[in-house]
Amino acid sequence: MRNFLVVQSRLERHYLRLIALAIILPTVIVGSCMYYVIFNLMAEQLGIPEVISYHLLPVVEKVNIVLIISLPVIFLVLFSIGRIIARNLVGPIERLENELELIIKNRSTERLRVRENDRLRRLVEDVNTLLERCRT
Repeated sequence: MRNFLVVQSRLERHYLRLIALAIILPTVIVGSCMYYVIFNLMAEQLGIPEVISYHLLPVVEKVNIVLIISLPVIFLVLFSIGRIIARNLVGPIERLENELELIIKNRSTERLRVRENDRLRRLVEDVNTLLERCRT
């Protein structure tokens, strides 16, 4: 089993950047919209006097504390799940690339090996069929 903490390929780094971006961008956008709607529009629409909005400051501080504590935890959980997905996607692709490279260099049996539960099983079988046709 590969080390979970080490990013071992460029393709895996690419997918992890996409996953991080997919986590961070919606969080920032939704958080910004939430603050805008809650504090600006509500104060403007309801005409909240300055005295009442001053008393809302502890609420804002509590919301900030909750966000500061929960967002990194949520990010780490989602990023870990994304890391597992990226590993499961990249691993079979890299194995396929390496075996094809060996076949091209004539250092292999000219048949790709596939694991039993591999998601790329059908693709590997199709490539093996193509390789057999090319040999004949």
